[in-house]
Amino acid sequence: MAEQQPTGATMTDTMQKVQAGLVFLGKKSFDIAAITCGIADALDRLGERVEERRCESDTQATVRARGLVCRVRITEGRPLPRIDTNPAHILELSLGRGADEEARAQTSSETLIAHLLAGLQATLVPDYVQWTDPRAVLTRAEFRTAVANTAAMPAPVRPAPAATDRRRKRLPDVETAYAQLRAQMPGFGRDRSEEERLDALRAAFRDPDPAEVEAISQPDDIREPTAPLRLSVWMLTFAIGLFALPVAAALTVVNLLRGENMRLASQTAALTGTFMVLATHGQIAQAANLIVALGG
Repeated sequence: MAEQQPTGATMTDTMQKVQAGLVFLGKKSFDIAAITCGIADALDRLGERVEERRCESDTQATVRARGLVCRVRITEGRPLPRIDTNPAHILELSLGRGADEEARAQTSSETLIAHLLAGLQATLVPDYVQWTDPRAVLTRAEFRTAVANTAAMPAPVRPAPAATDRRRKRLPDVETAYAQLRAQMPGFGRDRSEEERLDALRAAFRDPDPAEVEAISQPDDIREPTAPLRLSVWMLTFAIGLFALPVAAALTVVNLLRGENMRLASQTAALTGTFMVLATHGQIAQAANLIVALGG
């Protein structure tokens, strides 16, 4: 087998590999078990029969489906195009499948990895998404825009399967995600010289229209992903209301408008408790003077 390339798609006589990743500029903790389960569930929804999911360490995991191997690896950052500073982490995602299996598959490896990236970026919130070409580094907004526009893309014509797969019917645009991402990069995949290929990629990353920037620059939803966490936020809000009703009222407004966020609720509770202790001991004035002195 040929040596695996760091990014992009490679082809050998028996195996085809495609690799992409999520790029994080700041330090971030990862739950490799949750990432592995999310990938396995996504593959299952895409019609791939998952046979094994295994966490090999805190930074590596493997998910195996019928004829398909998906590997996850969290590495330290390295220099990337379009990024001025070295990122703190890169979550690398690679798919390997036999050439014969790839030819017979109803869903290509590129399409699979596009959907996996879309699911991961929604929960992990990366700063950039590195596509399968080494020079194709998209901002999170650019990637979300490409994925959101897949419904407008015509679905490629594929041979009809021998047996109907009901799970595939729930994903009518499963083949369009990769096509839309390729459309975002003019000339991607064509036989061009190196300079022409770079020019095409630069054209894909041109400054967007101001109206488009305004449309995609809205603040992200900070709502917790699970119902138990959201319920915990509301319980903590009610507890704060027992001691500082105005603070709890303000936190309630934030929960309703932006979504329940445990980190925000915990910080609010900590600050409320701190000021209550200072007020009890008559130290608020001294604390204020100290803050003013430090600011000066």
